[in-house]
Amino acid sequence: MNKSYEIAYDEAASDFDNAHWQQLTPVSVAHQQWLILDHPPETEVRTVYDANALHLQFRVFEIAPLIRHRYNGAPVYEDSCVEFFLQPLPLQDERYFNFELNAAGVLLLEIGERGKVRKRITAEDYGQFGIRSEVGLWDPVSSRMYWELHLSVPFAFVQDWFPSFRAIPGVVMKGNFYKCGDLTPEPHYVSWSPVKSATPDFHRSSSFGMLMLGSRN
Repeated sequence: MNKSYEIAYDEAASDFDNAHWQQLTPVSVAHQQWLILDHPPETEVRTVYDANALHLQFRVFEIAPLIRHRYNGAPVYEDSCVEFFLQPLPLQDERYFNFELNAAGVLLLEIGERGKVRKRITAEDYGQFGIRSEVGLWDPVSSRMYWELHLSVPFAFVQDWFPSFRAIPGVVMKGNFYKCGDLTPEPHYVSWSPVKSATPDFHRSSSFGMLMLGSRN
């Protein structure tokens, strides 16, 4: 069954420190697909939005993330990678963005729809996505190593591709969160909303979960 998640609003989201992030309820990216490991990298995502953007924090408990690709547009899904697929107007437009980032914050960004060739987006200003990554972090609560990645999706960027999109409370989008690593020592494919496919394929918009922008009160 496809999942649903309400994204909280906070006018100060762009300035969140770790204490603020930890107050948010995490999404667990825990549904293993196609390859089953005894201990896949535990992955959680926290999301929040403000007037300007949707902000995400990925936290991945992976001791030695594989990082080979260093240039935006590279096939980062081969590395230790997290992904966010976003369909802003699911009832009007089948297209969706796929943001794919390795543990170094290298970005592969495309737009497309199921069954059609996706278009590579080479943004003039990758800085607009607020990408920050850090590896080798220590969680004193669970006594484990993890890496963390931050991503912001400006609503102005979304509207460049979807002019009728409005980031107002109650708006329902669709999407999914993933953790993968095609060429890591232990290849894995893990999702938030289960993907219905017999072979590895995250590009299944029919399996996307519901993402709703919460109240601003």
